[in-house]
Amino acid sequence: MAKLKKREIIILVIAALFILYAGYEYLIAGPASKKVKTSTESVNINTSITGITKDLGKDKITDFDAYVIRRMEADWGKNPFWKKDLYKEWVNREGVAKGGVLAKIIYSGYVDSGRNKMAVINGLEYRIGEQLELEGYVLKQITPSRVLIFNKYTGNEEEIPLQE
Repeated sequence: MAKLKKREIIILVIAALFILYAGYEYLIAGPASKKVKTSTESVNINTSITGITKDLGKDKITDFDAYVIRRMEADWGKNPFWKKDLYKEWVNREGVAKGGVLAKIIYSGYVDSGRNKMAVINGLEYRIGEQLELEGYVLKQITPSRVLIFNKYTGNEEEIPLQE
């Protein structure tokens, strides 16, 4: 075995001390210290719990709290957490498309990350120049307040405002 340096010997001694201490705690001190202690800690916990319960019982529901509770229980018309296919079902079910094909286009979000601009249209993300899910429509321009949609078949351009 090679001769150990002073630093290595110190590390081995410290590791041995930790192993001895862990063995002492596990084998000797561990079983003796596991006696059930019934002290004032359980009494303090019970009094703390009853105190908290009394404090909570004193508070009355304010008008704002009641409003929030009613809103939480109510059915949301536009849930921002819907998946894309559920969003499409909602659009079809609600009859949003009363004014023709362009009424089906809902511009609901804008993302600008420097060079890239993206628009959220009908729950899907699009960049400038991409064809929309609706046949024949291409996204031509994106601004924070509106998008410009180009119809390939008629050559018309339509502005769709941001709907929040």
